Amino acid sequence: MFNDSQKSQDPKINRREFLAGSIGSASAIIAHNNQSSFGNSRNRKSIHTVLGSIDPYRAGVILTHEHAPTVDWSELYQTKPAPIASKKILEATSALLNLFYNVLGKLDKPGTIVEATPIRVGRYPHLLVQLARMTRVQIVACTGFWCEAFAPQHPWALTMSLKRGGINEMTKLFVREITEGMEDPKFSWGEKFTNIRAGAIKIGTSTYLRPSERAVHEAAAAASKETGCPILTHTTNGGGLEEARLLIRSGVDPKKLMIGHQGHMDDRKNEEANEYHIKIADLGCYLQFDRVGSENYNFAKQARQVKFLVSKGFLRRIVVSHDHVPYFYGNYMKVEKGIDGWRKGNPDYTLVSKKLVTSLKKLDMSDSEIRTILVENPQRCLAF
Repeated sequence: MFNDSQKSQDPKINRREFLAGSIGSASAIIAHNNQSSFGNSRNRKSIHTVLGSIDPYRAGVILTHEHAPTVDWSELYQTKPAPIASKKILEATSALLNLFYNVLGKLDKPGTIVEATPIRVGRYPHLLVQLARMTRVQIVACTGFWCEAFAPQHPWALTMSLKRGGINEMTKLFVREITEGMEDPKFSWGEKFTNIRAGAIKIGTSTYLRPSERAVHEAAAAASKETGCPILTHTTNGGGLEEARLLIRSGVDPKKLMIGHQGHMDDRKNEEANEYHIKIADLGCYLQFDRVGSENYNFAKQARQVKFLVSKGFLRRIVVSHDHVPYFYGNYMKVEKGIDGWRKGNPDYTLVSKKLVTSLKKLDMSDSEIRTILVENPQRCLAF
């Protein structure tokens, strides 16, 4: 996909930094990478996948906000999760991820996705492990609780958010999922845990931040501060700047913060909120353009906004993804659920690598700049 001989065009990045971010095959580059950007051999940072920790330079192209294989809102409506036809769902999802792997160039493989489904909305740790073993693409799972305007907050999150000491309790839950393993949704809330670790924290807001959502953000901030784990966020028609300011005030390192769902009406006023994006980037956060190719998020529009940030010196503050979902359970409010309630999507995890890259090149962005966005930035953010 990229020309490795080109150097970064970002005036803020020198040759040493470029080599540190590269995933070139030369052993000197790899050695430099390990000793600088991601720490020395005694204190080396890793990206934590569901199959174990990996050196960041082995991640390849990283899509920082995806869902695979399932999303199920049942527990948000206090009904039981839907039954899963595991074999069918896993085979279909692994085929989609393998297409992503196959479009990547040799130096951009194997590819990695951040699976952004948090606690109790269709996140099945053992299913993620099975999926990871069926595809060459690496999978990073998330802890955290999801919130937005179109669905209730999970009752477990609400319970902890509103009781005395609940934020500390939630922080401990997140930390345990990061350092030991994610809870098993086959049992009651928090009754049993797996040994499959989360590698990121996923949280979200409604159109305007609710008190219970603020509590989740504070718990996520405390967990990130304790572990170094990165945070990626959901926003609903704005709110990214408020979210970033709250999390940073709460102790989050902005270099570990990806403000999500950017690219359309992010300031609640403008289709392309370029000046708003600069305010977020100025804080040191990453802007996550993670609905590439969806309605209102066409390739040319996303590319223009990315290019504007690059022109203002914020090349190293951008990550991209699709927010795609292979299977979503549509009858989530029904008490009795059948396997036939699953809605099969038609996600394409190759759109960033093919169509967005093409749109960026039409705006005269170089291969090394594109590599920084698709490879180096997410590697740097996800490693801890």
